[in-house]
Amino acid sequence: MKQGPTTGTPHDTTPHPCALIMTSSHHLSLPDQPPPEPLLDRLQTPVWIFDIERERMHYANAAALRLWNAPTIDALLDRDWSSTMSDASRQRLADYRSRLQRGEHIDEHWTFYPGGQAVSLHCRCSGLPLEDGRIEMLVEGLESDILLDASSLRALEAVRHIPLMVSVFDAAGQLLVRNPAALELERGNASFVDAFEDPDQARQLLQRLEHQANCLLEAVMRVKGDSRWHHLDLCRTTDPKTSRAMIVMGELDITRRKDLEHAQLLAKRQLEVVIESLDVGLLLEDERRNVIVANQAFCDIFAIDALPDTLVGMDCREAAHAAKPAFRDPERFVARIEALVAGEQGQARDILAMADDRFLERCYTPVIVDQRHRGHLWGYRDITRQKRREADWALQASTDALTGLANRRAFDENARKVAAAVKAGESPAALLMIDIDRFKAINDTFGHAEGDKALCLLADTLKGKLRDDDLPCRTSGEEFMVIMPNMSPEVAEGVAQRLRIQIAERAIAAEALPFHFTVSIGLTGFKASDASLEALIRRADAAMYQAKHEGRDRVATRW
Repeated sequence: MKQGPTTGTPHDTTPHPCALIMTSSHHLSLPDQPPPEPLLDRLQTPVWIFDIERERMHYANAAALRLWNAPTIDALLDRDWSSTMSDASRQRLADYRSRLQRGEHIDEHWTFYPGGQAVSLHCRCSGLPLEDGRIEMLVEGLESDILLDASSLRALEAVRHIPLMVSVFDAAGQLLVRNPAALELERGNASFVDAFEDPDQARQLLQRLEHQANCLLEAVMRVKGDSRWHHLDLCRTTDPKTSRAMIVMGELDITRRKDLEHAQLLAKRQLEVVIESLDVGLLLEDERRNVIVANQAFCDIFAIDALPDTLVGMDCREAAHAAKPAFRDPERFVARIEALVAGEQGQARDILAMADDRFLERCYTPVIVDQRHRGHLWGYRDITRQKRREADWALQASTDALTGLANRRAFDENARKVAAAVKAGESPAALLMIDIDRFKAINDTFGHAEGDKALCLLADTLKGKLRDDDLPCRTSGEEFMVIMPNMSPEVAEGVAQRLRIQIAERAIAAEALPFHFTVSIGLTGFKASDASLEALIRRADAAMYQAKHEGRDRVATRW
């Protein structure tokens, strides 16, 4: 093959270090003879020089021109290598450069694609220093003593381009080779032990691999001067060149996954602390109604003598039926749970009356993920003190402080309920209006303390002589009213007369001397035709004044 000058290129006129061997120096050509063929061109072995830093070819002998399918040396030197070089190849060459600068000789298998055709070659690479301090790569293409079939070549090429980081070590842990992905770890020639953050762990693994062919684990590895979590796949196999044992290590960076796992564990622990610190009993079920999470407050509320963790996996249906006796309305408790779980409504809040007189507030929230029910969250809070406090407040708001009877507010509220029932045609009802006769004279004669005794005596008489359904009320100073549901006029009049007599017969043990007092009672009935509660009260009031005008100590009626 005819070539141009090989002592330099059109791109670089600097004499190359290999110029002495690129041309013949053993024979001088005669004037009538052609110039001698350069020595390297006589070789059948392809030889070329590649500038790794500038990604350009600097020299190639005749065999290399044939390998690279180049018609002339100039055509090869003008070729744009950067545009066709893969990232894996570029990373591999960058590793070569640092190794060649340390004086290493590199023997590796390469697959080239000149003209789009794959050519596999064993390459021996050495460094060629330049005057400017840089180093070029002298490559000798050698016949391999290991024949690789197409399948093996493809596998080798795949390992060079996959993102999995693959390193090969001898049995002692010394580096043999790395694929381009592993070269990005920037470990240099680090041994197996030096690749680990924990050298002792690495030594133990080497010992294990002496008796164990494979090993999978996660470990902290050294990467670019930092530490990263890697998933390791270790395999002890045989070096196809030396027939000695070697170790293949595949690495996959899982740092992000480990960070997420750590964040999830931290969030889970934080959530557990929050859940345990709540005074609300929490129970989380999955879609099969098995317990996922319960806290200590839940166990305390239901007197469960077990740690919350022991409840995980428990069947909540069975637990609900077992807990029925703890509720005043056991069947309603279970039925309500089933209705909520069946998805008849979303969030719900219920007040549960317990058999031990406690009250629980239950909050239900369906757990919906991707528009599907994935579980159920129950929150239980003991509100017994709150309910009792509310009851006390309600009692105070509706009770006369002196007599303990219902006050005017309670009278109005209950009278409206009875009036509504009468209008609905449920049953008759009567109303008594009771007023102490000459009450001002009692206060003036015996003092207000004795007058208060008279009020309390009247209240005690009403409490003791009326039915449980009747509601006696103190509506003003010496005026009392009694709501009597389910009471006919005739029966009501008899009750009023007995009360009048019983009150008159009782004496007040005053400090000066005992005294008696009487009452005047007005009786009326609830009417469906009453336009308002005031109409009913005016009728009772008129009946009471009628009794006073007729001489006091008597009962008068207005229907």
